[in-house]
Parts: sequence; C-alpha cells; structure tokens
Amino acid sequence: MSTQMRITATEHGIVRLFAVETAQAFDHASLCDALAVETLDPAHVDMITLSDLDELGLEGYLALGMGIEPSEIDAMRPQINTLKGDVVLIRSAAFGAKAVNLKPTSPLRWIATFGEVPIDTTSTPMKTNSAQGTLSGATPADRPSNNKVLFWVLAAFALIVAITISMFIRITP
Repeated sequence: MSTQMRITATEHGIVRLFAVETAQAFDHASLCDALAVETLDPAHVDMITLSDLDELGLEGYLALGMGIEPSEIDAMRPQINTLKGDVVLIRSAAFGAKAVNLKPTSPLRWIATFGEVPIDTTSTPMKTNSAQGTLSGATPADRPSNNKVLFWVLAAFALIVAITISMFIRITP
C-alpha cells in the first residue's frame, strides 16, 4: 500500500522529509516521477546527501536551515538517526499554490512532515524623541497654476500676430 498525501492550494509552512533509497542517480525529474507530479519548484526542494552535512547533521539542518521546531525534531529523532544516503526536503511552496495528490513511489520513502516556525516580525516601539508624535502639520501650499502663464504667453503671441498683420497691410499697396 502506498502513501498518498493531499496538498491543498493554500498550504504553506509545511516541510516533508523523504528518504531516497537508491544507489542510482536521482535528480529533479526523477523526484517528480517518484511523487507523480508534473512539476516542482526547485527553489523549494532540497536534495541532500547526508554525509555532506558533516557535524551539522540532518537535525541541525532541519532546525537551523529549515526553521523546524526542535520539539518536532526530537519526536522524530529515532527515524532521522537511522537515515543514510540521500534525503529530499520539500516545502509547500514547491507545489506553486496548486492542489496536488502526492503518491510517493520507489525509491522515495516518506519519513516525516514538519511545520516551519513562522518568522517573528514583531518589533519593539522606538523610544527616541524623534520617533514621538505624529506626522501632521501644515500642508504645503498648492503650487501656482500654469494657466496664468499660458494665458499671458498666448496673449503675447496673439498681439505679435496682430501687429505683424497690421504692418503687412500698411506696407502693401
């Protein structure tokens, strides 16, 4: 019986961990085939050879690199510690805000699903004198309209034309 996972179009903040159980080359196209999906955004897919993580290890990568809550990692420590070779981490954003059904097949084996810790975007209020008060005050005066200037330019042009015509009439017999 294979595992099936329903990914909704609005899902975000979820990371899925899969073990890659093959000695053969496994690339992005192979991953799409093994998950039975048409496309995945490679910017949100991490294919990792565990030996490349050195002393950081997969637990450190999940915590520091993916923002997974340490308590979730602790709960999965036995499964994580038995992993060898290659793993794949897929964030929700890899599915491009489209609903999909994942059907992982060989050589993928689903290990765990984690929730990313939301980034704290709160800030403390500034307490300096320049940060106090509001941004209200006198509004700048309206710029003078160019209509008056345009009127005077047109009047001068009309006056020049009128003088030129009157001079031409006086000169011609």
